[in-house]
Amino acid sequence: MLRIGYGLIGLGGIARTHLQALKSMSVLDIPAPPTELVGLFTTDPNKVEQGHKIGFKHVVHDLDELLVLDVDVVDICTPNYLHYPQILAAAQHGKHVYYEKPLCLDEEEAEALGRELEDYSGTIQGAYVLRFLPVVAKARAILKDGVIGQVHSFRFTSYHSSYLNPNRPGAWRLQHAASGGGVLMDLGSHMLDLVRFMLGEPTSVKAWTNTFVKKRFWPNGEEMDVDVDDHALVVLGLEGGGQGTVEVSRVAVGNDGMTLEFYGEKGAIHVDPAQGTCRCFDAWGQEIFPKTEQDPFLHNLLAVFPPAKLSLGWMVDIHLASLAWFLRTVASGEILEGTPDLKEGILTQKLVNRAYASVE
Repeated sequence: MLRIGYGLIGLGGIARTHLQALKSMSVLDIPAPPTELVGLFTTDPNKVEQGHKIGFKHVVHDLDELLVLDVDVVDICTPNYLHYPQILAAAQHGKHVYYEKPLCLDEEEAEALGRELEDYSGTIQGAYVLRFLPVVAKARAILKDGVIGQVHSFRFTSYHSSYLNPNRPGAWRLQHAASGGGVLMDLGSHMLDLVRFMLGEPTSVKAWTNTFVKKRFWPNGEEMDVDVDDHALVVLGLEGGGQGTVEVSRVAVGNDGMTLEFYGEKGAIHVDPAQGTCRCFDAWGQEIFPKTEQDPFLHNLLAVFPPAKLSLGWMVDIHLASLAWFLRTVASGEILEGTPDLKEGILTQKLVNRAYASVE
């Protein structure tokens, strides 16, 4: 089988999740091309030894050094402000690109990438990993089959809690220049991508944001203003006349998690990713069990999703499935329906920025 040369940019928390997923594929017998850890690019000299210990053949301190190595794919796990130049450089060197969401800082950078890479023939995929959760894919299949009819309302929530602690040190995610936004950019890009993926392109967008912890101490001891949002509520209109909300928070203590609810003219769908449940109800409130086995996206996803008995936890599982999907795309050259490719990343980026623009 084709062996793919893998290059990684960054070795923070999310990069380790990617590596955990990548290294588990052979153990779980996931049908994806094997990878060789060719190169790691890090600007932190303290991570050189760790990079070699993980198994990287080369650990370099310059992007150009990484891109001249024998790497086929580049996995970008860096702060948001670096995504645009790094995606562009990797693609221009003929590499396939996998990047942590969001695509970049804003709509202008997203459109520029679209123009610059118009003739690019490789694979670019974003880590919009919630698409690769089977319960989400199952709900999408049920919606596509019209089981609950026209959706008149929906409610998506994604709650984290750790940023409510005012003693948590500041980091790049809390600086607009580095992140492009707060929780609406961070968690909201996942949720708004799911709106597009499951319900289509919204026709109207209105958002409200707030920052509750307005100052933090940075690791160097300096107190700085926080100029990004902690909480966001977005109301979206759908083409068919329905409407719904996306609420995201990094200050929701005691309620970490995610829920998706869909209400239609013939029933409802409730998705709880943490429990792995997708429950469907008819117009009388009776639970029903629609068949979804023939849905192409769900069928292809189940081929690369870890079996339940060998789960690494649903967050790592979806990263694993997303990376496996990407590697299979690189090997086959075929971009399957539902892939969060460059075009999809641009559209999701634009939707996030439409939400921010409505706040202003």
